[in-house]
Amino acid sequence: MTVSLKDKVTVITGSTRGFGYAIAEEMLQGGANVVITGRKDDALQQAIKSLSTHGQVSGWLCDVRDEKQVYALARNIFEKYGRIDIWINNAGYSSAAGMVLDIPPQQAIDMFLSNDMGTLYGTQAALHFMLPRREGTLVNIYGAGSNGKASSPTGLYAASKAWVTSFTRTLAIEIKGSGVQLVAFSPGMMLTDMLTSPTVIGEKAKEKMKSFGFVLRFLGKSPQESARKLVQVLQKNHREFIEYRALKPWSPFVGLIRVGWENLTKTGKTPEFDLHFEKGYIPEI
Repeated sequence: MTVSLKDKVTVITGSTRGFGYAIAEEMLQGGANVVITGRKDDALQQAIKSLSTHGQVSGWLCDVRDEKQVYALARNIFEKYGRIDIWINNAGYSSAAGMVLDIPPQQAIDMFLSNDMGTLYGTQAALHFMLPRREGTLVNIYGAGSNGKASSPTGLYAASKAWVTSFTRTLAIEIKGSGVQLVAFSPGMMLTDMLTSPTVIGEKAKEKMKSFGFVLRFLGKSPQESARKLVQVLQKNHREFIEYRALKPWSPFVGLIRVGWENLTKTGKTPEFDLHFEKGYIPEI
């Protein structure tokens, strides 16, 4: 049985571009009442304008690294609509690619605040209003590293997503039987700015990135494709807790076959990307 998204009050953090924007598009097409968020007003207003052609959308300035801003977002949405049906903790990013010892610590701090503390703040704010009503759906976005495996040269990003996995699985145990659904969704490798225009730090990472174009070609997908899959999961899921990974164990094999066929038939091409190189971090000791 498919769950209707019509008029569902849906909050998507970090949704003025990329995957979050694609989720907003798909949710709107499903009939949801969508609230997008971003840190910059001009980007927020532009996204609202373009998304409004798809349905009922509004926006809210919010930096998920600031607990008070996240609670203000949740409180205002609840006061306006009387409920929050779906909350998607999407805001986050990957810092520069590089060996763990080459990445400036401040980049790690900024990323952990966004990816991890932003998820914590969003979870606490959303559940503050969902749990008393014993209904709602919370979505946490996984990523590379959420399976606990090493992910060089994006080790620090992977570590932040491993945290999200552990956090989400613990939360699933703690809110079991509450009436709130918990969805963990790993979208796979998407062709957003985060992947097509990355900064690469250090010589070792530069060497590892030589095959980057090929990896993008056989594993990269559009954010719209992943967003459609997330919406399908939300429409079909009836379980209290579900983890869904768009990248399956057989995905690389299927990708290689596809690329081989494209080479044979002279169709397809490597996605455009631009790497920016920087020297590795040297600690002041």
